[in-house]
Amino acid sequence: MPESEWKLPFNFAIGIHLLFIVGAIYLPGLLDRKPKFADIYTVSLINIAEPASQQEAAPPPETQHEAAIQPPKTAPVEAKKTAPIAEPIKTQKPARQKAISIKPLKRKKVKKNLVKPKDTRAKELARKKRQELAEAIRDEQIAKDNAKQAQEALERERNLIKNPAQVAPRTRSSSNQQTTASNPGGGSGSSNLITNRFHANITGRLQQFWSLPEYMQKDQDLTAVVVITINKNGEIANMFFESRSGDRVFDQFATKTIEAANPLPPIPAAMKKQRLEIGLVFTPEGINR
Repeated sequence: MPESEWKLPFNFAIGIHLLFIVGAIYLPGLLDRKPKFADIYTVSLINIAEPASQQEAAPPPETQHEAAIQPPKTAPVEAKKTAPIAEPIKTQKPARQKAISIKPLKRKKVKKNLVKPKDTRAKELARKKRQELAEAIRDEQIAKDNAKQAQEALERERNLIKNPAQVAPRTRSSSNQQTTASNPGGGSGSSNLITNRFHANITGRLQQFWSLPEYMQKDQDLTAVVVITINKNGEIANMFFESRSGDRVFDQFATKTIEAANPLPPIPAAMKKQRLEIGLVFTPEGINR
């Protein structure tokens, strides 16, 4: 057998045996290793001596036997000072922050009390009073104008009666025609005078109660014709519209004016009539016949 062939198995066998020997020596120590514990100290507690105020009892006489048996004194084992255990520091918990809402803040709507000035009502009343006063003055002025016109008409009638020559026509033919037409039975001038005067009194009486709103006074096209029947004592027996204005409110003002003016002046005895029918024309400017 060649030398190179037996050396390799021989060396391999020796290595395996050495490995077993080393494992048998060191492996139990590695596997059976005990855990390391901290050193344990034995401490004996010493009783604290009683206060000096108490009288110490006299020790009994020592006997020779006890002195012989007394063991040697040993120094007490001093307890090792252990470091004080530090108390855990209490960490303060951070204050919990309030959750911030993403929603927009709702602002309280402050209702503004619309307080009207205290003098508003007083001003309104004063304005109405001024308006009523102005209307009363206007009505009074219109009544005065109507009375003046009636008085002037009466004066003209009187002058015509006193001086008939002043109204003579320019020609005889026209004079004769006017005489026959206006004075067929004689004494018609005086009756016309009384009638005109009575009509003027009625118009003046109605004019005192005729008052329209401002917006109606600007409309000059409004016209209503009302026919009234008057008893001898002046009370209105009947009334009706001969023609309406087309404005219902305007017609109501005309009706209310007649009702407010009732009763009217009585019929003069010289007219010798128990009833009289008169047509009245109502316009924004006034009342006419």
